[in-house]
Order: sequence, then C-alpha cells, then structure tokens
Amino acid sequence: MIPHVILLVSITGLVFTYPFDGYFRFTLSVVVLATLLLYFQRLPTIRIATAVGVMILFFRTIIKYPFADEPLLSVLLHNLPSFGYYLAYGLLFRGLKVRDYTGNIPALVLLLSICDITSNCVELIIRSELVGRSLEEVLTRVVAVGVGRALLAVIGYYSLKRYRDFVLAEDHAARYAELIFIIAKLKAELFYLKKSSADIELVMEKGYTLYQTLNAAHPGELSQTDSPAARALAIARDIHEVKKDYYRVTRGIEEILNVAVSEEGLPLGEFFQIVEQNTRRYINGLDKPLTITFHYNGDLITDKYYAIVSILNNLITNAVEAAEAAGIITVTAQSSGGKLVLVVADNGPGISPEELDLIFAPGYSTKFSEVTGQMSTGLGLSHVKNLTESLGGEITVSSRPGKTVFTVTFLLENLLVNRPSLS
Repeated sequence: MIPHVILLVSITGLVFTYPFDGYFRFTLSVVVLATLLLYFQRLPTIRIATAVGVMILFFRTIIKYPFADEPLLSVLLHNLPSFGYYLAYGLLFRGLKVRDYTGNIPALVLLLSICDITSNCVELIIRSELVGRSLEEVLTRVVAVGVGRALLAVIGYYSLKRYRDFVLAEDHAARYAELIFIIAKLKAELFYLKKSSADIELVMEKGYTLYQTLNAAHPGELSQTDSPAARALAIARDIHEVKKDYYRVTRGIEEILNVAVSEEGLPLGEFFQIVEQNTRRYINGLDKPLTITFHYNGDLITDKYYAIVSILNNLITNAVEAAEAAGIITVTAQSSGGKLVLVVADNGPGISPEELDLIFAPGYSTKFSEVTGQMSTGLGLSHVKNLTESLGGEITVSSRPGKTVFTVTFLLENLLVNRPSLS
C-alpha cells in the first residue's frame, strides 16, 4: 500500500502553479498527502513524506531536463528545495501529532495550515526567494494557500471516512439480510422436525401397543427373536432411537436460534426489503432473463417475520423455477382491514387441475435436478402450508397457462409482537 500512496501523491505533485517569479510552486500533492496520512493512521509519516519528496524531485528533474538549456546537476539543484518542503512537512505533521485532532476540525485545520505554511517558508528560505520580495505579499499568499489546502485535506479526510462508513453500513445490512434468511430457513426446518417428531412419537406408541397386544396373545414368544411380538418390540425400540436423534437435532437448532434470534418486531417494509434484496441477488446469479417487481403497503410490526420470510422465499423460488424465458414475477404484501395478504404471481406455464390438489402434499414434486436427475424433495410448499397454518393463516392457489397466483392471508392479530405463536 505504501508504494501506491507515494506514487499517487508524487503524480499529483505534477499539478502546480508558480505564485512568484522563480522555481517555487504550489501543488495539489500536499492535499492528497495530508488526506491519506489522516485516513490511514498506520502509514509512517516521515517515511512517506521523505519518499514523496524524493519521487517529486525525480519526476520534476526528468521532465524538466530535456527542455532545459542547462546541465542535469543544475536542474536537480533547482528542484532540490522541494524535497526540503516534504521533509519539513513530515517532521511537523508527526511532531505536532496532527492525527490526534481528527475529531476537532478547527484544531485540525490550524495544525495542517501550520505544517503547510512552515514547510513553504522552509522551501522559500532554501531557495533564497524571499530576498528582494515584499514579505507581506509572500506571506499572504503562503498563508492563504496553506489554509486552503488544509481545508481541502480535512474535507477529503471526512469524505473518505463518510464513504467508509457508508460501505460498512451496506455490508452490515447485507449480512443482516443473509442472517434473516438463514434463520428463517432454520425455523422452517425446526417446525418440520417438530412435526415429524410428533408423528414419530405416535408411531412408536402404536408399535409398542402392538407389541403388548401380541405378547398378551402369545405369552412366552418374546424369547423367540423372529416372533411377531419380538419384531414389534424391536421396531418400537428402533423408532425410539430415531426419536432421540430427532430430539437432539431439534434441541441443537433451538439453542442456536435462542442465541441468534431477536424477538423484537420488524416493520413490514424492512423485512420485505430484505426478501427483495436476497431475491435479486439470487436471480442475478441465474442465467435466466426474469423481471420481478415487489410492492408492499400498510403498517405492520411483527416478531413472526422469520416464518413470513420463509413463506415468501419458498413461493418466490418456486415462481423463479417455473418461469420461462422473459418471465415476469410479481410479489405484493398488503396490510389492511385487519389482514396481511401476500401474493406471489408468475406468468409461467401454470399448474394442471390434477396437480393443484396435490402440490401441498409432503413429497409431491414435478421438479428434478438437471445435473443429477434426482427429483426434488417436494417439501417447499408443504413447509409453506404448515407455516401458514401455524400462524392461523390460509393459503390458496389459482393457476392457468400464463398465470399462477399463490395467495397467503393472515389475521393481523395473529402477527402482533409478543402474541404467542404456534410455531
């Protein structure tokens, strides 16, 4: 990084003006130098200033020499005082501890002005250009330029700082949006695991009841490993082990969510924008010309946004996968009349009437991987339906060739912050 800073400052040193008759000049390089020294706190001040002085001396000499009717040594000596300026500037910048005053603008401008004015005076003295000149005129110009360049350096520093804060804020927002999506997926999976655990518990109870019935009907057969009673007991035990595995997984996910999830509510507009941002990133990574629009209206603050994000994510993903060339997808959220209505519509090929009755069934799918040829798990819409119903909502779908519309409706009273949720 240091070589880049030295080169940048040195190049801007070629932009200059002559305030007096002679070799003394004012350049923009000191503005860039001061800005970078303030912004990058770890840059070695004296080392950078010295190197810049050497580079500017080199550039000015090689540019001037081909057009000067004088020997190389003479050209070098004419430009050597500029090195004195940068050395003095670096020493003053460090000696006055200018970086300690970045939070105090007036003091910062004053100290930078002192560094600039004093260094210019050092260069003028080395050049002996004060002889025969009006001291008042020289100092007036030197002070005016010193203060002006100090102001520009401070503006440059705060502009860079503001830009950095803006970039960090954008990065934080992107990470926050990704976290929302990850947790939404985990919550959806947790819901499904809990539902499956309840089903496993029921199957285990039925298996054990079957064992008891068989054992009572044929006492003494339990010692025979291939007897119906022994088989029923083995099945019940196996199911019990599966149930314990499910329990460990659900507890692990719950512990993660208890750390990561904030139960504070989010406004509808905020988490809807998160869905939009993540969807656009997802679509940009596809080689598929799609047009997608998002609209939301109404005021709602809810702590059930993870479930809603998961529902929208699944429906939008399905719409994207179903869309053909020049596909158009519309996503809307309307909060009014005591209800929240989510609508995801696409202009894909549609769903046949026979499939409409099956699409929410767990495991039903018509999609498959073009890479592996394996069918999709068919759990997406099942998740959507279960999550919707867990919040007391309902989901409907209408479809014909060229238009498929999924509509999810919730009562706002079921979404309000701090209201217990079934999920």
